[in-house]
Amino acid sequence: MKDRFSFFFCSFLFGSFFFCCFLFFSFLFTPVLAQKRTVPPLVVDVEHYEISAELVPAESFLKGEAKIRFVPLEDMVSVPFELNNRLSLLEVTNEEDVRYSLSFDDFDSTRMRVRGPQAFQSGTQMTLIFRFEGTLDREEYAFLDTPQTERAVIHPEGGLLLSEGKWFPMHGLPLDAASATVKITVPLGFTVVAPGTLESIETVGVNEVFTWKSEQPVTRIPVAVARFFRQQFDNLPLPLTFFVTEEFSRDLRPFADEVGQMLEFFQSEYGSYPITALNFVQVGNVELPSPGCLGLILLESTLLQGQVLPVMELARRVARQWWGYSLRFERTSDAWLQDGFATYAALRYFEVKHPDRFSIELAREAVLAFKYESKAPISKGLELESGSPEYKSIVSSKGAWVLYMLSQLVGKEKFNATLGEWYRQKAQQAATTAQLVDFFREQTGEDYRWFFAQWVESVGVPDLRVEYTIYKLRDGNFKIRGQIKQNLELFRMPMDLVVVTKGQPEEKQLNVRGKSTSFSFQTQTMPLRIELDPHGKILRDSKRMRVAVHVALGDEYRAKGEFVAAIREFEKARELNPRSSLAHFSLGEVFFEQRNLSSAANSFRDTLNGDLKPEWVETWTYIYLGKVYDILGQRQRALAEYRKAINTKIDYNGAQAEAQKYQKEPYSKPRSVIG
Repeated sequence: MKDRFSFFFCSFLFGSFFFCCFLFFSFLFTPVLAQKRTVPPLVVDVEHYEISAELVPAESFLKGEAKIRFVPLEDMVSVPFELNNRLSLLEVTNEEDVRYSLSFDDFDSTRMRVRGPQAFQSGTQMTLIFRFEGTLDREEYAFLDTPQTERAVIHPEGGLLLSEGKWFPMHGLPLDAASATVKITVPLGFTVVAPGTLESIETVGVNEVFTWKSEQPVTRIPVAVARFFRQQFDNLPLPLTFFVTEEFSRDLRPFADEVGQMLEFFQSEYGSYPITALNFVQVGNVELPSPGCLGLILLESTLLQGQVLPVMELARRVARQWWGYSLRFERTSDAWLQDGFATYAALRYFEVKHPDRFSIELAREAVLAFKYESKAPISKGLELESGSPEYKSIVSSKGAWVLYMLSQLVGKEKFNATLGEWYRQKAQQAATTAQLVDFFREQTGEDYRWFFAQWVESVGVPDLRVEYTIYKLRDGNFKIRGQIKQNLELFRMPMDLVVVTKGQPEEKQLNVRGKSTSFSFQTQTMPLRIELDPHGKILRDSKRMRVAVHVALGDEYRAKGEFVAAIREFEKARELNPRSSLAHFSLGEVFFEQRNLSSAANSFRDTLNGDLKPEWVETWTYIYLGKVYDILGQRQRALAEYRKAINTKIDYNGAQAEAQKYQKEPYSKPRSVIG
């Protein structure tokens, strides 16, 4: 009995100990996770960064000095700054060489506070000098095709230093814009690209010193280092310079010509160029949280080397020169004024310059918006972590769709004119969503506050459905009486609908309010059905949309190499719509990558027996079946599939070139690691 009591007593103590540990570590680490997604409040206004650094690529080593000129916005004992925790801060002084003391945040070691012999007085300009050094080596990856995620890294081939990686002491980026001078010393043979204009290149022994200067305020300060060669294009609206690695051999002229058209379009749409030249720099296989800064666009190798020109993504990045880098956002919640507006501007470019592809790109942004729409409202902004899948879905894609819906309410011409005027008045300034709401009220005479509250500050999209009864009247006409129902209590939106009859279809408009809105229409000919929102003006839920979202999520998992999760999402899409060719095709692609050829072939055959939407799935299904037969040594069957692909005449994503390539020579599976 005593032994049993001792056993239970010890078990109780042991369990209590682990429970207390659980509570302690939950308390300890929860704030850390929360702080990673927050941006510290602005308490100083940084006016200028002057950064001098020496990079030693062979040792992944960085040694630097940053002179930061700023003005405190309030009286305070200490001022906050941030620095990568892999770098050591050697000392902080003022211009009179007076040393300042440091204290670091207990929960986030990248945050520190600088304290001097006297308090910092509001409105008094001063300069602090930070000296720092450290090693910024990159992680080793098991798979070379996995995008690197480091925000600041130096390696033997060069390096990429993003301000998100806090590679120099900073405050308030990207909210607090400042001018910058960046002087980087590297070994001979390397080239440095940074914001602004290249002022000089000096040779000092076995090193070269590159000095870049940006007189205009920038919200980010990225630096790329590699053995670049440069290619310039001067016969365009703005001089373009491409910095690409020595291995790059493709023709950049089509890329430059498309950018030239984008520059002309955005200039005519919004206003004069905010820059005098534009630099593009290749940054390898990386996952970028942000794609550059004023006058500088970073390009992953996959964008430069893809089979087709990435027009949508390229237009989005060029549009940021207006939306985000010139007209900036003031608060974390206003981040959509950059990425939502840049995405909408890219859609406008398609609508005018590539109208045949506009509906496709608009639908793609709708799918991206739905991926994480329910997790947070657009107003969460930078709290969603810039560049994350959630941020891209909610802030960028849904933000663009909100603008598209607003353009339907205001009227396209009036809306685009108002947006252009808004940019011209706010260029080179920081703006807020509240100012945008007030501006639209002034320009249109309508108060759209309800619209922004519904779509920017709230989550949820309507799942619209219609119920109705048809009556035949004595005079031979017909009456339709029914209700439009949806799932959001406070939803409000004007909506078009079409009554399809045996004669001409009749368009109607109805103000939908709340969960149920009644209607009554008369028609002269027999009604057949009612179609809600026939022109796709409202971002709304549907079975077809949920299928597309599961496919999009599956594609996201597949890109990360998480095949089990990808298959799970594709199967969910297939369950929702067993005839979805896109779901079957996506499953086939995963099985093909896993070299499960039998399952892949079955999925591709199911694709051909489905709804064949979108139309390109048929072409690519024939190509994949051809590859399967080639791997199995059945060359004649493979050739027949390639011919079918060519006969469709659909060239989505370089399909025709792919089919013709394997008509000439058989496809062979990549060699395994064991030969």
